[in-house]
Amino acid sequence: MLAVILNCFIGVMASTLPAMFPTHIRYSALAAAFNISVLIAGLTPTLAASLVESTQNLMMPAYYLMVIAVVGLITGITMKETANRPLKGATPAASDIQEAKEILREHYDNVEQKIEDIDAEIEELQKKRSRLVDQHPRINE
Repeated sequence: MLAVILNCFIGVMASTLPAMFPTHIRYSALAAAFNISVLIAGLTPTLAASLVESTQNLMMPAYYLMVIAVVGLITGITMKETANRPLKGATPAASDIQEAKEILREHYDNVEQKIEDIDAEIEELQKKRSRLVDQHPRINE
């Protein structure tokens, strides 16, 4: 029975984990996440033993696992659905010319929005710079 539950968990990892990270950092991010999980899993028996020893309660490992399960449940509930969407940073793929044109139009709209955001940020930074220059007695523009 435990194997069935474990397979339900592990079965979705191959599709879920790559969708969490953009292409340019995906491999490094997955490696870091894996190594952190191994570190935590490796410390679990020691932590469970110290919890039992410090509290004199044999149920503490079960409580610990319940807390971790709740954290996992909250994480699973709050994750964004990525089914039928391209992966972050992946090259867009189109099935026909019309879809390709739509993808390009969305890309150009997105680029234009990014440029507008950068222009607004530059303007804000120039205002901050002017205020700082005005406050300093020895700087002249």
